[in-house]
Amino acid sequence: MTKATDNLRWQKSVNDDDYLVSTSKDLVDRAFVQSAFASEETYWAKPLPDEQLTVLLDNSLTLGLYKVIPAAPSPKSAETPDSPRTPSPTIADDPSEQLQQIGMARLITDHMTTAYLTDVYILPDYRTHGLGKWLIKCCNETFDAMPAMRRTFLVTSPEVGKRFYGRELGMWDVGDEKEHLACMTRRFFRMD
Repeated sequence: MTKATDNLRWQKSVNDDDYLVSTSKDLVDRAFVQSAFASEETYWAKPLPDEQLTVLLDNSLTLGLYKVIPAAPSPKSAETPDSPRTPSPTIADDPSEQLQQIGMARLITDHMTTAYLTDVYILPDYRTHGLGKWLIKCCNETFDAMPAMRRTFLVTSPEVGKRFYGRELGMWDVGDEKEHLACMTRRFFRMD
């Protein structure tokens, strides 16, 4: 069954560079995800064995943030009509453009009523271009594409994250609803 969130796409240009956010599972760079999980900045995550990463990605809606890399012109002598091409993700079915994943936001969701936002990460070199706000705006539009959305959740730092997600997504601290709602958790880590 096709979901309304399966292949959402957004494009943006910043400083003469083109960027793409996409929910396509086919574009997600598994090595990038593992690298993000290995980063000290994603202290809540760690790289996973390949089989576990497959399950994680198959059961998530990942918004990948990609830089569009135009192809360098190739000499005509290297081009022949029968030359094989290595398949690669492209922005508009143009094999001359490559995508380099530079960020992500992962949603754990039923694609209908509930979503949990986690694993928001952008490579440090791309954090001052407004791409983080744009990625979160794309998350918000993804939530809006879910027909019966009741509630979105996330866990973040009380200092910076709480202000950022409050401003960008209109979220509030669950403690503000303490008469009607309790947020409960169980935390554990396995070291295999």
